[in-house]
Amino acid sequence: MNIPLSLNTIIGQQPYPLLFTIISGSHLYGFPSPDSDYDLRGVHILPIQEIVGLKTKNKTIEVSEIRESLEIDLVTHDVKNFF
Repeated sequence: MNIPLSLNTIIGQQPYPLLFTIISGSHLYGFPSPDSDYDLRGVHILPIQEIVGLKTKNKTIEVSEIRESLEIDLVTHDVKNFF
């Protein structure tokens, strides 16, 4: 599968380290249409300061944007919630 450079850039710009990221949806199954978005799913690792406490945050991060004419839908979950 040929991954556009802008997808790697977006993945690299996430605020937390990613355990993994996958492409899902029509690109995964090999039948994207010319206007298909890229569905990215993954797991991020929160720093301990954001895990411990009464108000934990950033358990799920969602990014929907168009970059270089690619529509991108990225959703990552904190590793604790994922497992």
